[in-house]
Amino acid sequence: MGGRKVIIEKTERYSDELLGFVITCLFCEAIDISELQSWCAGFLGAEGAPDFLYDLIEFDEPIFKIYKVIGYVPNWSHSKNEEYALYGIALLRGTVPYDMPLSAAEMLDELARLPAIQHMFRKVFPSVVF
Repeated sequence: MGGRKVIIEKTERYSDELLGFVITCLFCEAIDISELQSWCAGFLGAEGAPDFLYDLIEFDEPIFKIYKVIGYVPNWSHSKNEEYALYGIALLRGTVPYDMPLSAAEMLDELARLPAIQHMFRKVFPSVVF
């Protein structure tokens, strides 16, 4: 992994990197739209939180249109394996993602191999139980 940080240390403060992680979770189906909306609601009025969070709370379009609401693509720097681990979380939650790039077993293996991803997910979404 080199010197790259997988874990976002400050999950209680809004950042573009944190939003990038949340949106990646949405695209991997580890969270659904209502969980995205709840996450956004938690940051309304927070220091540094952008106004588009209000729009995301009411977002009900196909998820590929989310960047149109935001106006740019927030970046969470991650590897494909870390993304695969998020698919593993979706599977553990009982969702079979529509377009998984690997088998379910391989996704779950990546999640087991990368416990930091599950730890970060639980930190960002403490109310999500699986």
